[in-house]
Amino acid sequence: MTVITYAGDQCHRVPTSISATMNRAGREMKSMDRNLVHITSVKRLAYTFVGLLAGDVMLLFFLLRHALHATLFAGEPVLRVGDALQLFVLYAAFSILGWVLIGLPTALIFPAGFITRLSWPFALIVGAALGPPALLVIFILFGDAHVYFRNAAETGTLFGYSMLVSTIAFVVYLALLRKDMKNGPALSQRIAHQA
Repeated sequence: MTVITYAGDQCHRVPTSISATMNRAGREMKSMDRNLVHITSVKRLAYTFVGLLAGDVMLLFFLLRHALHATLFAGEPVLRVGDALQLFVLYAAFSILGWVLIGLPTALIFPAGFITRLSWPFALIVGAALGPPALLVIFILFGDAHVYFRNAAETGTLFGYSMLVSTIAFVVYLALLRKDMKNGPALSQRIAHQA
């Protein structure tokens, strides 16, 4: 049994049986898997790097906004902006190390099809969860396998920054994968398949 629905000037047939719905869903999944074939591991690594850059830019905006707010409204010295830029350079260097230790393996281990099927809220959670392990690994590497937390406020800020960068990086990575999947293979690949 099919139901005819109308959307504007167009008429659509919608299957109502369970088997017809399952067959349609299976065809859509196969189509989506075919679209992911052209997303190579090199492309995925490039997308993770673009995501990392976006996360670092967001961290820079956050640090500068905080420094400007403290300078303009709280009456603190202008040195806060310079300190924010120095902190950003330090955090960006460590975020690249975290990307190498956590971001690259995540992009290589999990296939693009798995990542693109994540819902946006779950992608935010996964992105936020990737930052703290990267920071812990960095603490362990530079702390000779000993992690000392003298001030909970300072380390909490570091974990917050790592979550900010990793969340933005993962969401941008997911968005680029989905955009690439939606656009399909490049024109040269389509012509090669048609010949």
